[in-house]
Amino acid sequence: MTVTSAVGYDDEFEHNPFPGPDKPSWTQAFSEALAAETGLPLEITDAIAPYIVRPKAYLTRNSDGTGTYRFRPGVINEDPSTKLRILSVTVHGFTGTPGEYNERIRGTFHSPARPNPDPARMLPRLVTGTDTDGKPLPYLTTAHPVAANTLSSLIGVMEGALSDTDGARGYKLRDDIRAYGQNETTLHAPLLRRVDESDNAGAAARRVLDLTAIKGANRTRARLQLFDLSTKEAVFGIDQSKLELPAPRPGVEYPARIADPTVWVPAFATAMRTAYGNPRHPQHDVAHDAAKIATIPMQIIVGTADPQEFHNVVFDPNRADHRRPPLGYILAEKAASDLRAVLRDAKAKGWITESERAWLAGEGDDPNGQPGEDVVSRRDRRDRALFAAVFPSDKSRADAVRRVLGEPSRSYTNKDHVANRLRMVSAVAGEGYRHRWNPRVLDGLLSSTFLKGYEGLADLPEWSSALTAAHTDPNVLERFLTTRGIHWLAENKIIDADRGSIGAQAGTHETDSEQQGETSADRQIRRSTISARKAMLLQTSRTIALMQELAAAANEDRDPRTINTDNEPVDGSVATKHWFDTQFPKTIQRRTKANNRDSQTDSTAPKAPDPTPQELLALARAQFYTAVTDTMPSGIVDLVTSARELLDAAQTADQAALHGATDDEVTALTKALSVTRADLQMLAATVADMRFMHPRPEESQTEKFLTDEAGEEG
Repeated sequence: MTVTSAVGYDDEFEHNPFPGPDKPSWTQAFSEALAAETGLPLEITDAIAPYIVRPKAYLTRNSDGTGTYRFRPGVINEDPSTKLRILSVTVHGFTGTPGEYNERIRGTFHSPARPNPDPARMLPRLVTGTDTDGKPLPYLTTAHPVAANTLSSLIGVMEGALSDTDGARGYKLRDDIRAYGQNETTLHAPLLRRVDESDNAGAAARRVLDLTAIKGANRTRARLQLFDLSTKEAVFGIDQSKLELPAPRPGVEYPARIADPTVWVPAFATAMRTAYGNPRHPQHDVAHDAAKIATIPMQIIVGTADPQEFHNVVFDPNRADHRRPPLGYILAEKAASDLRAVLRDAKAKGWITESERAWLAGEGDDPNGQPGEDVVSRRDRRDRALFAAVFPSDKSRADAVRRVLGEPSRSYTNKDHVANRLRMVSAVAGEGYRHRWNPRVLDGLLSSTFLKGYEGLADLPEWSSALTAAHTDPNVLERFLTTRGIHWLAENKIIDADRGSIGAQAGTHETDSEQQGETSADRQIRRSTISARKAMLLQTSRTIALMQELAAAANEDRDPRTINTDNEPVDGSVATKHWFDTQFPKTIQRRTKANNRDSQTDSTAPKAPDPTPQELLALARAQFYTAVTDTMPSGIVDLVTSARELLDAAQTADQAALHGATDDEVTALTKALSVTRADLQMLAATVADMRFMHPRPEESQTEKFLTDEAGEEG
């Protein structure tokens, strides 16, 4: 009987793609080998090991007689481009989470540089993990524990942002993976989350290991969805109902939700293997949905040649995808990713400190904050530092920026390279303002040869000094408008980017045209910021007054006022895009004729020819389309609205809506609706035939009804 049962069990699961959990002894041996190889603490490796399928396959026994194990050759390799050490393994398909720090969605969150950032949208600062002696180790963690509610909100923001970016793909990634599996390997890094769950009983910071996605966030998220799991569950615990847990030790009970991977991962692997072969299992459909990804190949970053910089270099593969994107990334995110790469390189070369890098990247607080400094002065220091980092005057630093961005030699740079750098600054500077804008807003404001002459922007004057000097030096005003004034106007939606404001920033960020309140009229009069700058330079004093009013409004957190022709702010007014376009109009340069000879061409006004049958058909078709899709639905909506208003009035009056109506009135209403329905059915049948034949509509019942009614009235 025992033999028969064993054969039956094997036959039942012969084609089961889910391997189930591995022997605890091999999982532990894998963890200890990973700790010995990488220096990672057992707290990290013990949490990684349960995700590995068949850990025995990656190990070989040490020859020192200790009975311990080491990795086989080729399991951990160094990436030659990033110098990251990569562990390549097969894991359960539910391994890893998308992660909030993905370059593609960083702009969704609030930067610490932003005035009054929302803590529920502000990413905690990442740092490199250390051992008890402060030695850097290859894992990520946060500088401080994160409040549970804040972390929950951040994960929610991430989920929404990834849903929006995945929607731009053109197909449902979840359905694609369900049908075909995952064809591209995802890259992950260990993130030790510290969750502040303090309550009245005292402080408590729970620690949970998360394998956050560096590349492949949307693929990771789609996999979790197929397993009916989520990032929030991985962090805050898997419901016990989804797990097949072994019997607990005497006197020990499992909690309702389990976040420890050493407990829930093998229990969930067991549940999936059991569910796949049991149609009555509550997770049977889940297991079959995820069958193509029961196990997957995965790469996990477990080391770097520069351990101190692990929290920075770990994102290099993701940044490389943004600089050479395989998908259509939002312009603001791509530009910001470029700038963060430049800042990381400057930090690695010792030109800026880590705290300065984090501040400029929008990841950390201002290390040089001054007591009593106003909002505009604080953000102005950051803006000038960003321009200095991207357009350095020093030759060695300029060459370094060019290498990071993959630009050609200096003499071959052109307007596209200048525009890309301007967008980089604009995208990241916008994180320090109340509202972000389209980073194309600075396009064309520097010459196409700006990079060729090693021109830099490293010594920009402080904003108030620049405006004072601008009264006597128009060049100072022009440079101020280029580097800060245009941004000040864009923050208040007084100007916007020319070309691409609608399509280039498609997404959910604050740069969307709908959120900017842009109307059809706005789009018709769109002007370039070059035009706006030129118009402002023609009214120097008024422009300086406007800039000073924008600064005062930012410091006082209010809307800016308009500036009259006496260069004074007008109380009770608000400076808008319409006001600006009216008071700083476009300037048109007309070419003068080489001579005054009249043209010899015939200037007689032409007469329009009679429309062709094809033109008449197109006109009639357009009119019919409008009548069916616009006029008719609008009339029906008006009719339904009228009925609702009648019923509301009847309810208020506490009477039936047609109380006291005559039989003729009720008959007329019923007949009008009936004949209209008959005509609509007739037209629907006619439309179906219009593509292939020449049908003729039947006599209109509605028209007959109206004729009869008119006859009766006459």
